[in-house]
Amino acid sequence: MKPSATNWVAIVQTAGKCVSTHKLPEGITTIGRDPHNQIPLPHSSVSREHAEINCVTEGLSVRDLGSRNGILVNGVPRKKALLQAGDKISICDFVIEVATSMPAETSSGSKSSGLAAALQLDQTIDLRPRLPEAKSERQLATLYHVCFWIAEGVEEKAFVERCLNLLLVSLYAREVHYYSAGPELKAVITEDGGKPAVKLAAFLAKKFQEPREASIFRGVDIAVHQRGVGNFNYLVCPLSTNTSTAAPAAFVVVVRAEEQQDFTPEDRVLVQAICQLWVRGQAKTMELCDLRQQNAKLKEKLSGPVMIGSSEPWKRLIERARKMAGTSSTILLNGETGSGKEVLTQFLHENSPRKSGPLVKMNCAAIPDSLIESELFGYSKGAFSGATRDYNGKFVQANGGTLFLDEIGEMPLLVQAKVLRAIENREVQPLGTEATTHVDIRIIAATNRDLREMVAQKQFREDLYYRLDVQNIRIPALRDHPEDIDELAKYFLDRCCAENGLAEMELAPEALAALRGHTWPGNVRELFNVIQRCALGAEDIRITKPNVLDHIRR
Repeated sequence: MKPSATNWVAIVQTAGKCVSTHKLPEGITTIGRDPHNQIPLPHSSVSREHAEINCVTEGLSVRDLGSRNGILVNGVPRKKALLQAGDKISICDFVIEVATSMPAETSSGSKSSGLAAALQLDQTIDLRPRLPEAKSERQLATLYHVCFWIAEGVEEKAFVERCLNLLLVSLYAREVHYYSAGPELKAVITEDGGKPAVKLAAFLAKKFQEPREASIFRGVDIAVHQRGVGNFNYLVCPLSTNTSTAAPAAFVVVVRAEEQQDFTPEDRVLVQAICQLWVRGQAKTMELCDLRQQNAKLKEKLSGPVMIGSSEPWKRLIERARKMAGTSSTILLNGETGSGKEVLTQFLHENSPRKSGPLVKMNCAAIPDSLIESELFGYSKGAFSGATRDYNGKFVQANGGTLFLDEIGEMPLLVQAKVLRAIENREVQPLGTEATTHVDIRIIAATNRDLREMVAQKQFREDLYYRLDVQNIRIPALRDHPEDIDELAKYFLDRCCAENGLAEMELAPEALAALRGHTWPGNVRELFNVIQRCALGAEDIRITKPNVLDHIRR
């Protein structure tokens, strides 16, 4: 007998411990990092909306919502799957087990109260955490939540909202205000979620900004400055790491009604600690974000010029490219679409004396004829309708590095004349100005067309062809070095699994044989697309021959 749609529960575990239990209602239950999900998983590796569980009378199913790191069902990567009692859904460091009854330890654990309840992991994802009544425990729990959010690297907007709500709850406040260094009111949190009862005049906001540490302002003392402020008391604290600096800083204002208990020295100490953690934590989070971006760029840089292959034709190509990379002469790359011209360009740049400079790429076939000149040479403000600012074209952007002109055979004849002059003189003249700009660049051009034939048919300038064809590399089609298919396929599979958070997969020997038997008119790009489709659509960690043939036919 199948369980009814209302009997299912989801038990969330991490590091072998149960952290929360959720009864699954009929319909959709979302899972993700965002606290608005019914099953929130507070970790940076979890997508904001990662997956969903659909609970209907007929049974239970799970579906990946296009997440970055994917899901596993009983250890197998799946996009969607039907579930039975005892099945386990793995999402990054979390395991969600579906069952038809509440576990005994979770049921008893839900009755815990006080500090132990406040420090449970699932509390850290609540916008307004439930804190103990005892003052010392309440303060400890408050600091715990702030430290947890800092450790998790919560982004600034969400962090501000959480901290304001935490101050509201922790200090029994009526409302909490957040001011920028302006000072300008940026956010207000109220006890009932309505409009604030008091809005500080500019004079008072600047007065509240003056103290270098947490300070208490009694409403009766400042009532002469603004009507209505005397009905409240104020605890103010700057968001600054340096108490001696005179520079204005952002600050928070905790507001209590006059009839409530006065703010105490302990309240001042708590707010001071929170604001110090707040500003230092956000600085570390921003630094971490910058480091992650730099790391991503470095990974992209390292992964770009990898030349996969050990066949003799490919070894000769790499050796020839390595020799040419050390020179400054112009290079013309010939090869079929998808054969690896862009990858070879990056290899040439990364192995050249210009590797510390920029590599600027431009696909001449992807830009309309009317725009290609301005993209290449740039323009000055007012040069044409819509030119609201100066713009440096690709030639100037590549100064000190390499300019890659892909599909050079598609460049209009009128633009070819100007490109010829720019290559000859290493000078460009932006549209709308008489001034010229000298550039120090290396040109790498690529085409899948026969430029000699185009010259004979007056479709390509002969003088530009000879300017480009100083050194020439012809990239073999994949069918000309089939010995590299196995190595390429395995590399693409590992890369796809890593980028999409999938479990490690392998290609069956008969699957590799099927890949070798294909003619690959789309070359390496087609091979990559086939492998990617196989990996993303796999229902097992082993890709078989039928999987490969199905995606090749597509």
